[in-house]
Amino acid sequence: MTTYYFHFQSGRRVILDSEGIELASPADALERAARLATDLLCEDELACDWSRSAIRVEDQHQRRVFKLAMTSVRARRSRLRPRPH
Repeated sequence: MTTYYFHFQSGRRVILDSEGIELASPADALERAARLATDLLCEDELACDWSRSAIRVEDQHQRRVFKLAMTSVRARRSRLRPRPH
């Protein structure tokens, strides 16, 4: 198991995840990051420039595993959202 940290970055501002979570694989970390990003996008009170925001995922050695752009999650959500009839 690897400990993954999910940091939120918006422009130059970074909110660090100091706790992290143990997961079995980078694929599990990607799934978790996508869920976190979706939750953030649903927050009505969060004022943010989504085009400059991302979830930065690092391992316990502070190595970047990947960076998930909020715009990619937002685009995926809009494609998956049911269309009104």
